[in-house]
Amino acid sequence: ARHIHAAVRAPAGRGRGASAASSSTSPEVRGGPAVAVRRVYCEQEQPGGGLNAALPRTACRRLLEQLEAHGGRGLRLLAAAEYEFCLATRDGWEPLFSGPEIFVTLQAAKVAGFCYALEEQLEAAGIDVRTMNPEYGDGQLEITVSPSWGVSAADDASTFKTAVKEVAMQFGATATFMTKPFSLSGPGNGGHFNFSLWEPEGAEAASGALGREGAERGPCHVGKGDERGGGGGFCSEGLRNALHDASAPAGLSPLGRAFLAGILAHAPALEALCSPTVPCYARHGNWAPTHATWGLEDRLAAVRVKKGGSGRECYLELRMPSASANAYLVVAALVAAGLDGMERGLQLPPPRDPSGKGRGGASANGGEAAANGGGEAAVNGSGGEGGGGGEGGGGDGGGGDGGG
Repeated sequence: ARHIHAAVRAPAGRGRGASAASSSTSPEVRGGPAVAVRRVYCEQEQPGGGLNAALPRTACRRLLEQLEAHGGRGLRLLAAAEYEFCLATRDGWEPLFSGPEIFVTLQAAKVAGFCYALEEQLEAAGIDVRTMNPEYGDGQLEITVSPSWGVSAADDASTFKTAVKEVAMQFGATATFMTKPFSLSGPGNGGHFNFSLWEPEGAEAASGALGREGAERGPCHVGKGDERGGGGGFCSEGLRNALHDASAPAGLSPLGRAFLAGILAHAPALEALCSPTVPCYARHGNWAPTHATWGLEDRLAAVRVKKGGSGRECYLELRMPSASANAYLVVAALVAAGLDGMERGLQLPPPRDPSGKGRGGASANGGEAAANGGGEAAVNGSGGEGGGGGEGGGGDGGGGDGGG
């Protein structure tokens, strides 16, 4: 796919905040013999100069820059969102198929044309589809994609949502990332976020902070979206997974444990961004966490640790976000929380006890509630305060981007 760099500026006199500067590249999204449509992500400039720090993409990118600068280690995020969504009829708002035949091929055949067309469009947009399958809910699908570096992971999430909705329209249907689009009962749409942290080999020795041994460097084909390299991919040769320590019981390095501890410490505040609307809280309990816990291969914890057998396979899965959450805010929040954990040297609590109360309930070691039963984010002194936006709006400009 062809890539472009672009700087977009609106004509003078079109109002405050009318100018914008891009910081991303975009391949061809779709086209034909006479048409090619491209997608460019931009960041808004203030009238007096400087970027608008309140916008989600700018906030996300700046926190990623802080992560990279932390301790002089050059830490970089490799991540991908894992979305569930529902397909419905355009007239009548009825799901295109009924659940819960998860992974059933005959169920997938009902929307095979949509899936094939979506994969083609995403591939043209530079997004590599890894899996596509029906899920438990009515009209519900889950699609996973390959990870990208830094802010490109959130860009991909935004492009993915738009592509799903556009292709559904072309097939005479409607796609929605609302958490509970048909009723408050049954499975909800999740937006799990999978990520790892990578650094140049030898960086931990140079910094002398939170060092560890046993990290394994990644293969050359992992990840894409390195803007400084001109786009089109980044080779992770010479990098190693900063989360990984083969000698540790859970496979986590001291840095990884402190980063995870920061996420758990700020889980109540993160919940306000991961669950931006009241219906999001009806999702809790259906394989969605209610307490600030972690666990090794534990789908009921707030953070699932994927130990794997090597540094290439070790990553964390943040299971808190609803599919309606804004990916830029999710990335910004988890990075801010993780940075605080590293800077304060927070200690990771024991993992969730599987015998704890209920599905995703409290752990035996007293995991703090991430959300209360009233549909509001629980906020305390350690978690700080946070707010979310609407689930029914369009685009990634606010606290929620689920779209109806």
